[in-house]
Amino acid sequence: MNRVLVKGGTVLTMEPGDRPRLADVLIEDDVIAAVEPGIQADADVIDATGTIVLPGLVDTHRHVWQAGLRGLTGDSVLKDYFRSIRFQASAMYRPEDIRVGNLAGMLEAIDAGVTTVLDFCHAVSTAEHADAAIEGSLESGIRTQFALGFSDVPGQDASLASAEGRLALAAKLREGRLASDDALVTLGIALSDLPEVGIDRIRTELTGARRLGLRSTTNGLAILFHEPVDDLAVFDEAGLLGPDLVWVHLNYATAEQLRMVADSGGSVATCTEAEMAMGMGRPATERVLEAGGHCTFGCDVTTSVSGSLLQQARTAMQVGRLLAADEGMAAGRAPESVPPSCETMLRAATIWGAEALGQSARIGSLRAGKQADVILVRADAVNTAPVHDPYATVITQAHPGNIDTVIIAGEVRKRAGALTAGWGPVREALESSKEYVAATVEKNGGFFPDPPLYLPW
Repeated sequence: MNRVLVKGGTVLTMEPGDRPRLADVLIEDDVIAAVEPGIQADADVIDATGTIVLPGLVDTHRHVWQAGLRGLTGDSVLKDYFRSIRFQASAMYRPEDIRVGNLAGMLEAIDAGVTTVLDFCHAVSTAEHADAAIEGSLESGIRTQFALGFSDVPGQDASLASAEGRLALAAKLREGRLASDDALVTLGIALSDLPEVGIDRIRTELTGARRLGLRSTTNGLAILFHEPVDDLAVFDEAGLLGPDLVWVHLNYATAEQLRMVADSGGSVATCTEAEMAMGMGRPATERVLEAGGHCTFGCDVTTSVSGSLLQQARTAMQVGRLLAADEGMAAGRAPESVPPSCETMLRAATIWGAEALGQSARIGSLRAGKQADVILVRADAVNTAPVHDPYATVITQAHPGNIDTVIIAGEVRKRAGALTAGWGPVREALESSKEYVAATVEKNGGFFPDPPLYLPW
């Protein structure tokens, strides 16, 4: 049996009613065996003195394959992102580019304290591309819900040009390498965009996913496209809402619609930086909470924003506070409080994210019997010491450089501030992939063709 003892840190279990306390965390193989003070055990001891110990962060929306395109759309609105990334760069990606992108992107997530990612993989041109994305995630050692993209990709294999073809690929993965719901990498579905394909195809995709026992995720920004569509109303009318859906980018949802999602048991992923950076509208975080739902966070696209989930939580909190204060000041009154709280934001980044992925019984909090996904945040650094409120330290002060240790399923993936996997060879492979993709895209009009590519909706 492999044993790891995390000893002497300030522990935030994120369990209901628990408060921060000095304690140890004993890990046996891939499971948390105990969370209590004064544990003595024959184990690999990680000295947690001067750190805050908490569950690994859960990212509920990230296009991991795009790691090799970092910063490319830093000044782009959403439509330009679609033109340059979705309809130009993705067509040039080989399976190897997907594998390297996923490996590098997942290592970036681990480095920032993320232990679980919903990988919205919408660059699946062939079955080999799907296999390559899965392989990259497996190589990284991160926990992944691989959401197989159902959106069309330019130049895709003819077998994937229909919902039925992509469902056949999903069934093959479900019967093969991603058969288990308890494995480190599990299978999900990333639905097509409603305005692109219509509700009949969405119904085929979603009912097919449910028949396979798979959870799904979908974008909710159809109101921004040429033919505005109210996604939530259409899903509701079709009887397709449910607890197995993660909705992304519900910036324009009304309070009534957000209550509808909450009442259905569905979840909302807010990608704060990307939504603001690319003109998607006001992030919905505080409105989801007001509607009785649980918000979660995703980094979305490192083509435009950072890969730090703590940054998403921090920005969401401060934007929510700003907007609430603005509303109060417009009515002639200064704010008496500044919700949402730091603790609420940390719950959104941990246990609520686990709930959104249907994995809260296994991850998202520190409790005996749960999977050993644990991170240590340095609380004695120049930007984190001293600590008065550990929730506030993590949310308002910490950055990826403060993530000292990351443990996923009992395996130490970052220790003493350094990834245990070698970054050098991965970076070289990523640079090689970047050069190939950039050269190929340039031969086909460049990342930003003039005139711009026509969007089909």
